[in-house]
Amino acid sequence: MSVVSSHSQESERFRRLSTIGQIGWWEADFTTRDYLCSEYVCNLLGLKSDTLTFREFGLYIREDYRQRISREFISIEEVEIYEQTFPILTTRGVVWVCSRLGEKWMTEDGHLKAFGILQVVDAPENMESTDILKQFNALLFRQHSVSNSLRNFLKDKCLDEVIPKVLKDVLELFHGGRVYIIEYDEGYHTQSCTYEVVAQGVEPEIELLQATDTQGMEWWHSHILADKPILLNSLTELPDEAELERKILSVQDIKSLMVIPLRNTERIWGYIGIDLVEQEHRWDNEDYQWFSSLANIISICINLRRARDEAERERSFLRNLYKYMPMGYVRLSVIFDGEGKPTDYLITDANQFSADLCGAPLDSYKGRLASEIYSEERMKEKIRGLAEIHNRNTYRELDEYFELTGKTCHCVIYSPDPEELVCLYMDITEMQQTYMALDHSEKLLRNLFSNIPVGIEIYDKDGFLIDLNNRDLEIFGVKDKANTVGVNFYQNPNVPLDIRERMQVEDELDFSQDYEFTKISDYYESGKKGGIELYTKVNKIYDSKGDCSGFVLINIDNTERISSINRIRDFENFFLLISDYAKVGYAKLNLLTKEGYAIKQWYKNMGEDEETPLGEVVGIYNKMHPEDRVRVLTFFEKAKLGEETSFKSEMRVLRSGTLNKWNWVRMNVVLNRYDPANGLIELIGVNYDITELKETERKLIVAKEKAEEADRLKSAFLANMSHEIRTPLNAIVGFSSLLVETDEPEEKQEYAKMVEENNELLLQLISDILDLSKIEAGTFDFKFKDFDINTLCGDLARSMQLRVKPGVELIFEPTLPQCVIVSDPNRLHQVVSNFINNAIKFTTTGSIRIGYDKPDEKHLRVYVADTGIGIAPEACSKVFDRFIKLNSFVQGTGLGLSISKSIIEQLGGKIGVDSELGKGSTFWFILPLE
Repeated sequence: MSVVSSHSQESERFRRLSTIGQIGWWEADFTTRDYLCSEYVCNLLGLKSDTLTFREFGLYIREDYRQRISREFISIEEVEIYEQTFPILTTRGVVWVCSRLGEKWMTEDGHLKAFGILQVVDAPENMESTDILKQFNALLFRQHSVSNSLRNFLKDKCLDEVIPKVLKDVLELFHGGRVYIIEYDEGYHTQSCTYEVVAQGVEPEIELLQATDTQGMEWWHSHILADKPILLNSLTELPDEAELERKILSVQDIKSLMVIPLRNTERIWGYIGIDLVEQEHRWDNEDYQWFSSLANIISICINLRRARDEAERERSFLRNLYKYMPMGYVRLSVIFDGEGKPTDYLITDANQFSADLCGAPLDSYKGRLASEIYSEERMKEKIRGLAEIHNRNTYRELDEYFELTGKTCHCVIYSPDPEELVCLYMDITEMQQTYMALDHSEKLLRNLFSNIPVGIEIYDKDGFLIDLNNRDLEIFGVKDKANTVGVNFYQNPNVPLDIRERMQVEDELDFSQDYEFTKISDYYESGKKGGIELYTKVNKIYDSKGDCSGFVLINIDNTERISSINRIRDFENFFLLISDYAKVGYAKLNLLTKEGYAIKQWYKNMGEDEETPLGEVVGIYNKMHPEDRVRVLTFFEKAKLGEETSFKSEMRVLRSGTLNKWNWVRMNVVLNRYDPANGLIELIGVNYDITELKETERKLIVAKEKAEEADRLKSAFLANMSHEIRTPLNAIVGFSSLLVETDEPEEKQEYAKMVEENNELLLQLISDILDLSKIEAGTFDFKFKDFDINTLCGDLARSMQLRVKPGVELIFEPTLPQCVIVSDPNRLHQVVSNFINNAIKFTTTGSIRIGYDKPDEKHLRVYVADTGIGIAPEACSKVFDRFIKLNSFVQGTGLGLSISKSIIEQLGGKIGVDSELGKGSTFWFILPLE
């Protein structure tokens, strides 16, 4: 209890002391940007809690001091001493306080903290002292700003971080609108804004001020390049010659400005400026001195930083070059004896590449004496070499072989300093191997040149022959090379004129010619006679400068090759001719890759375009009948598995230009090579069009069936004829005998009638048989004349009226009063009579109508319609065939309708029947009127 009481009393005493002394404490956290305040400070400011932010405290500072005091307090991060006196707004009104830093420390979690006191002090006695204090504080602020800027530069901060902060200090000090740095190019032709800071509400100009032309602003740039500042309290101070400057500044709404040139040791490289846009300002000497000092600091620091950065880049480049260059580097420090002769050397430096070349670790020789590494004999040899370089003050080059790595190096040793040597090692192992390979290649090339099986000629740029190989001598029948070297290509009488002209302008060309040896007797001596088919390829040769130094000819004797090609071409043409005539196609392909070859007829047989890739036909067969395609694809699958080796079948292929008509193709496929492990299943296919064969076969089958049917019908016809003829003959003979024996008039009349009917029937039978024989013999004749169809049909209706059965009415239905046509009336009478006779035979009730009409202006249709028993649909197509009788119990040969059809067709018409079983039939024919 006594301890607690003691603490409470102590706290109470401190509170009274604080109140009496008008002093309190604060603790600032520069990471969280807030204060922890003592009870006295809280009471003084009227705080409800013991914490407030930096910004909140700034609002308690009187406005004319607020910005400066707030910024200077932040500088505690950089300085160790801080003490300021300023007015603040408190619960007692405006009072003056003194704030002083006590100590700073860094917490374990990385927070920078500061502890200080805040004490109420007496206000200044008069305004003069207040103004002096403000002026003094302003000078301190400016001095602090300059020193802070310099410190930031010295702390190695990035220029792009430091300069904007410095410019921002300037902007806030003068309440400006824009602070900027402008840089010139080398010739002062253009200027660019590299840094800019603007106040809130002011539009930045940095993007618009890049590489702008300096022409037209002579007044402005003459001041800057003369190292003179520009201070404008208002734009009215601009002289008349600065009219363009006035327009540019007015557009930017600038009221006042101050611009200071920036110089380095060599030239004016730019300027720094501040623009005031809110109101005009009268610049005083302190403003200029401070801004000028800051400009000098910025210029010096920027140039120093850039120089340092450039030096650092150079050092980095050299370090990287030293570290990564593909060259060994060793630096030696020479040790001399008392007489000044080298006796040893220390290896002071070396790079890793040197260790890689010699095969020894870097630390095994770096920093060691040569005498510790080499043998005595080897040491003497090296010292002699070093002494020679040192004494002559020159350098030495030698090749050195390292046994550990098998590498050969070219070494350059020189002395940059009397006591130092530098050795540079270049790995020439590959170069040496390349030289050896080149030497080998040269020998190989010379051997190839001499023995290659094509002729080679080498000419200089003027066309004179320099060299030729053995095969070229053989091609042109030359025994001694010396007899041809030196001849000029352009004087060869066998070379066409256009080739000589093209040789002047083209880098490479090729041509073929009939080379005749009879023309070159005066050109060079040859042992050959006649001529050869020569193919020549020409290529120009260029030197390292790109100038033509000559050209090379490659000659090939194509005499035998062209002869063989002609024979092959003749065979191919002959084969294609046979293929086209016999409609035989040939194809060869790899079933796995669908790559191969097919002749034109093969595509044609498959109904495909010959331009179609083979892989888009085989295995797809779009034009093949689906049922046949399945069989082919099944074979392909089995061929892939090696289960089948051949396929033969007749396939249906869609006929070109049709949708459902098919050609017949016989397809034979043979498995030629089976090596799926190496991606090869080779098929050879032969197909040939057998459509005509199939059509002939079909026709033969139809003809055979017709012949068999005709033979059957003829047999039936003979049997029927024997019956049909015998019946009326028996009736005629029988009734003729009865006619003689009877005396009754009625019986005689009846018998005579029966004889007459059977005579007519027999006559009709004989007439049909004769007509049939005329049709088959091609002697069926026609007699054309004008006649009225009404007369023909009317006469037939009247003449056959007595033949119809009781209860049946025979009617003629004339369409026109008169209908005259040109035809054979007798043959048409025969046809219509046949129609009526048939109708009479099969009609027992109803009517038989005869009539005609015109389907169109050019045709006449004649019909006979009955209400008889009708004809079944399947029989309608057969009624006009020969020897067809639909009812064997009805008399007749079965030839009438067949003869009628032949008559109508020979007259250029068409015949037919429309019938329905049980409802009657309509027989008709149509004739052309012309």
